Amino acid sequence: MSKTRPIGRASAGAAWTVTPIAATLACAGAARGRPGGLTRRGPKPCISAPGGSPGGGGIATLLTPRAEFRRPARKPRPRGAAQRGAERARARDWADLCRYRAANQALQHHARVVFMGDSITDFWQDGNPSFFTHGIVDRGISGQTSAQMLVRFWPDVIALHPQIVQILAGTNDIAGNTGPTTEQYYEDDIRAMVTLARAHHIHVIIGSMPPALRFWWAPKYHPAAEIRRLNAWLRGYARRHHLRFVDYYAHLVGPGGRFRRSLSNDGVHPNRNGFRVMTALARKAINAPWPRSPVQTASR
Repeated sequence: MSKTRPIGRASAGAAWTVTPIAATLACAGAARGRPGGLTRRGPKPCISAPGGSPGGGGIATLLTPRAEFRRPARKPRPRGAAQRGAERARARDWADLCRYRAANQALQHHARVVFMGDSITDFWQDGNPSFFTHGIVDRGISGQTSAQMLVRFWPDVIALHPQIVQILAGTNDIAGNTGPTTEQYYEDDIRAMVTLARAHHIHVIIGSMPPALRFWWAPKYHPAAEIRRLNAWLRGYARRHHLRFVDYYAHLVGPGGRFRRSLSNDGVHPNRNGFRVMTALARKAINAPWPRSPVQTASR
């Protein structure tokens, strides 16, 4: 596999990709010496930090088995003040650090297990809420790529002092949600999160990406082959570095690489039946015996 292989539908512009961390540092350097600088938002940077997953009818349609899913219309709709405010907040908080800020502060005890991920993880807390109890916490954010997860890995994982973290990322990297990228950047983000976790004595579970033939928000791209390829890399990486690998893909995939229809309504996200399958696999991985301390090396 070429380490500079462009990823997903955003491949055409991959040559000019700038890593998010580099861009952030560049902005930080430009802000030095300016009145206010990086602290202009003050001691309360999050105007609102709702915590929990963003519920609503759309998620109910995704979660209810056999519910009919219809791709949201692409026609622009008039934006209200609340939506404009949310868009401004997202523009100022690229990694959505505010999403779980209040929930993190409200934890009365260290988390036992943290699930880091995108919408697959985000909707899991709605698809099977009873699983996220007894120290198991969900820190998924819909739409996120691995680069965004890496930026918030400290406040949403390390600062919670868990024993275990599951990392499940990649669907939105392939879809190009945050712009052009490459498989090398994705792999580097996974390595960086694993390295951070192990440096803080946190055991790591790597989850494989679920299957998909199409992304309804990027319908022209055919991701099935790339999902298989990156899942193979994740499996090999986990094996080489003695990480626990959970093959969700193998238990969710149907003919031709599609998501089994009984387990997903939109072909991308699990419904409650799909989350039931994933929960059983995750619970088994969490409860299996762990070595006393994680292996520290995870860079290759």
